[in-house]
Amino acid sequence: MLNYFLIILFYLLFIYLSWKNIKWGIYLIIALLPSYLIRFSILGIPTTLLEGMIWLLFIVWLIKLKKQRNLTFNPLKIFKNILSQRYLPTKKNLIPRSFRWPIILFLIASIISVFVSNNLQVAAGLWKAYFIDVLLFFLVFVYNIQSTKDLKKIIKILGLTVLVIGVFAIIQKFTGWLIPNPFWQAAETRRITTFFGYPNANALFIAPIFILTITNLLSDKKNKWLIYNLLVLALGFLIIFWTKSSGALIGLAGGLIFLLFFYKKTRLITLIIILLFSGLLLNLPQSKKYLEKVYISYSQNYLTDAPSDIQLRTQQWKETTTLLKDKPILGAGLANYQTAVKPYHLNKHIEIFLYPHNFFLNFWTETGLLGLIAIIWLLIIFFIFTYRNYHQEKSFLNLILASAMITLLAHGLFDVPYFKNDLAVLFWIIVGSVIVLYNLKNNTELKNEF
Repeated sequence: MLNYFLIILFYLLFIYLSWKNIKWGIYLIIALLPSYLIRFSILGIPTTLLEGMIWLLFIVWLIKLKKQRNLTFNPLKIFKNILSQRYLPTKKNLIPRSFRWPIILFLIASIISVFVSNNLQVAAGLWKAYFIDVLLFFLVFVYNIQSTKDLKKIIKILGLTVLVIGVFAIIQKFTGWLIPNPFWQAAETRRITTFFGYPNANALFIAPIFILTITNLLSDKKNKWLIYNLLVLALGFLIIFWTKSSGALIGLAGGLIFLLFFYKKTRLITLIIILLFSGLLLNLPQSKKYLEKVYISYSQNYLTDAPSDIQLRTQQWKETTTLLKDKPILGAGLANYQTAVKPYHLNKHIEIFLYPHNFFLNFWTETGLLGLIAIIWLLIIFFIFTYRNYHQEKSFLNLILASAMITLLAHGLFDVPYFKNDLAVLFWIIVGSVIVLYNLKNNTELKNEF
């Protein structure tokens, strides 16, 4: 009962702050993205602290919107207003038309995937968390974040979360405290987990924030936040390094190379370094051995008792592609990958993971071909908008957002950077930020302060 009392007290405070200023609610949610780890039930329905904040923020926003614009929640009046073309007449849709169709297809695919799944109850819960909740937050975000100053605040708030995780990571690194896996806890093989419970959750969350923080580091006037930004970057990198996540390091490398290549002042030197490094790398004996190892790993069907990460991933991808050959349209359905891939799983001594550990295979198996098309479509529009915004406005923040997405996708070639509550919200924050910048560019009433 005490836990529920504290949760209710927290939510009342959250409602009060959100009512005073919707942005405060947005900032608080972003600061507390890991709060999805606090789980409880309402009338038997499982939920999280993060999910409750998102729904409360959305409801507060709707009520304030009703008061400001004289809206109605009466279904009959809404239908009448739509027929008379008087629905929401005072405000244009801030979601650009190019984004609307892939988002609609994304939502349709997610609904279908719930009913494809063999576990309807669990699938419905994941649908609520990874599709409905995040899109509700996305709407509030796009309609209330109205300047690059707001976006920079959001990046600082994400950085604050990194610092909190960093303190825990430092303690774990030097003590092994609260690391659940004995192998990760051992000093010689230690991998920090913090409160997420496993290493990669930290790396997946922090890698895009690391790239975003570069914006504030390079743009803050008079370097008032210099020490703060440097601390976020230093701790962020240490956390990723201590997780020993190769995928995150590849993601960071991909994001930084993209950033340096497309930033005009560093393009030539970056291209020269890439060419020299590539030539050197291809001629190293270790590189040839590594490529041979990858090829052997992919060609093997049966794994040893202690397979390498490469062997595990390649085997997963092979099993998943075999599954998708049989179910190319509908995929496995939400929360059903482990069951669906079981007949194709050859190595019984190796666990079946929740997802295929590849961004695009994840969406294909979970949401079917429609979901895969929707996410690829959305990403194409995202990069088109960042390209146009950057070249028309010369806003460095657009380039950073594209680099953050590249980091997420490069890491996502080997992991699951979306299907987790905080990661799904972070994905839509990046997408929403590009839309905010686009709206700023096309609305002279909103001043671009960056």
